[in-house]
Amino acid sequence: MTMIPMASVIDAPRSVRSVLVAALMMASVLTSFTSPVAYAESLEQALVRRFPPGAIGSVTFAREALSDVDAARREAEQTFAAERSRCFDKFFTASCLSDAKDVRRGVLSNIRKIEVEANAFLRKERAAERDRVIAERQGRATRPLEGPAIPITGAARDGGPAPDASGQPETPEKP
Repeated sequence: MTMIPMASVIDAPRSVRSVLVAALMMASVLTSFTSPVAYAESLEQALVRRFPPGAIGSVTFAREALSDVDAARREAEQTFAAERSRCFDKFFTASCLSDAKDVRRGVLSNIRKIEVEANAFLRKERAAERDRVIAERQGRATRPLEGPAIPITGAARDGGPAPDASGQPETPEKP
């Protein structure tokens, strides 16, 4: 990319100067978007916009949030690895690494907030489902049985022959 000297921008006529300044601003914006750190921030910001605090209200939305969190975390780690490798080409490597770690820490912190909220919602839903099942079982236990109860006494309890329709147990034929 060719560099435009700042002196030529200042000495240029007003109409040309505004075009050159706009071009310089556009170039700086484009280079910021190609930077891995800027890209990681945009992914994280999109995730935060999609799942603002308190927005997770269904199981499917919570599961979707968790899958997006996993993808964003992988992307943040890949971005950090790329930025870390770029830092080794710079003179102030320690400062660059520190900045990259700070960016990663901030991104992962925002991602973690969404993950915690989604997991809390899923945990709450599992507890509510478990409570519903327990309440249903208790309701069935307190409800009287439908239909006639069969008393288990005598031979039926001891494993003897079952009574026939008349209520009398079958007696084996004697030879």
